[in-house]
Amino acid sequence: MNQAPDKSWSIPRRQAKAGLVIIIAKATVTIFKTLWPLLLVLLVKKNRKGVDMYEIIILSLPVIILTRSLIDYFYFRFFIANEELVIRKGLISKKTITIPLQKIQAVHIEQNLLHQVANVAKVKIDTAGSEKTEAVIDALEVPKAEELKAFLMRERKELTEGSPIPRHAPETAIMRLSLTDLLRLGISANHIQAFFIVLAFSISSLQNLEEIFGDRVIRLVKDSSSQVGMSVVSVSLVVAFVLGISVVVSMIRIFLTYFDFQLTETEKGFKVKSGLINTRQNLVPFSKIQYISWEANWIRRKIGLFNLEFHQVMGDTQSNKKQRVKVPLTTSGYINGLLAHYHPLVAHEAVGHFGIHASYTFRRTLLSAILPITLILAILLLIKWNPWYFLMLLYIPITAGQAYLFRRNFRLYIAADALQIDSGIWGRKTQIVRWYKTQQVTVQQSIYQRQHGLATLQVSTAGGTISIPFIPLELARQLHDYALYETERSDRSWM
Repeated sequence: MNQAPDKSWSIPRRQAKAGLVIIIAKATVTIFKTLWPLLLVLLVKKNRKGVDMYEIIILSLPVIILTRSLIDYFYFRFFIANEELVIRKGLISKKTITIPLQKIQAVHIEQNLLHQVANVAKVKIDTAGSEKTEAVIDALEVPKAEELKAFLMRERKELTEGSPIPRHAPETAIMRLSLTDLLRLGISANHIQAFFIVLAFSISSLQNLEEIFGDRVIRLVKDSSSQVGMSVVSVSLVVAFVLGISVVVSMIRIFLTYFDFQLTETEKGFKVKSGLINTRQNLVPFSKIQYISWEANWIRRKIGLFNLEFHQVMGDTQSNKKQRVKVPLTTSGYINGLLAHYHPLVAHEAVGHFGIHASYTFRRTLLSAILPITLILAILLLIKWNPWYFLMLLYIPITAGQAYLFRRNFRLYIAADALQIDSGIWGRKTQIVRWYKTQQVTVQQSIYQRQHGLATLQVSTAGGTISIPFIPLELARQLHDYALYETERSDRSWM
């Protein structure tokens, strides 16, 4: 390995001194989460003649947790030897983690608010054979964390490819979100989800108040509602208030997630950094990208905002979210640049394009709305007659309208080395996958599809599955055979 003498990582190192503050803070949070119900019981306990044995045990637990955390800090060491990263920790129960450098897949740097105040960072290391983070080195000085990340990825590439690379590879800044961009993202976010979250929280809070104060809360609500009047105007005001809170919640979430967002192109891949309280740095290697998708709701399409996702190699569904790196784009002009290292738009070079069969609309409406709504409505009416139950029938035309829009907007573009899918109902979504990235292709048929010569094609990659519903069976079989042929004949690695 090419190590500079003044920056050798072969000498055992420990966490930064500021890491002691991080360790104590984490221990305090653990103590509070574990013991707050018991401490609350002790505070409101009526019989306080003395301290019994159980109270002594409860009060001694914080000391045990804090002592163990301090031991973990003082006996934590990491170093690199024999082309392996070695992490040792523990006093009585010692533990050694050994990671071969060539098996390291990604190194992430994260900072929460406390890390930023102490000017330290957390280094998380992922390997090829693990479905979760293999090792964590918490509380390193930020410059040392950056040096360690660069060193590990450089040595890993030298070991796997057998050729040295420049130590200071040039990086190109692609985009950075401004305050105006964050405001545009927050205003145009999907507030419907936040609306129902706030509404559910309000209902739950009202139920909790009822349990604490009894029927007085309900009487107060009824008295207030009778004074205001349960009119359309009052209901609209309540909905508008909850919607306003939802917008605020969405704005806060956007600022916390994408504050100081920076996208940089390196020799190995795209480097993404963002976050206000928890600052994250992720590297998206070009070779690990399985497929790329981007989408925009109706409002964001009008103002030119898109949300792009790199779907990388993942272990299972639990790691699905971790392996999807989202990039908010402030203009569609960035899309072609981000596709350059994967594959350009297929629609421009497609040898053919196809849609969904017309029967999709009715079948989707029948299975998702007509049958379940009819069954639920019949059961409710048998239990108790109420004309308001018939409002559930509105769900049927809503589902039918959504199915029709999905079928109308769906397009499958096929090229020699990739396929592209455009879809969406009110918004739009585009997915591009290269054939040689395919892991499995499945042709599925329901009873109805078998009778009408139709099928649903499932194209599975290591980063997720793409579904192509209600296409002709002959086309599905041709795509199935072609995908397998391209996978077998290609000498390029899928990761």
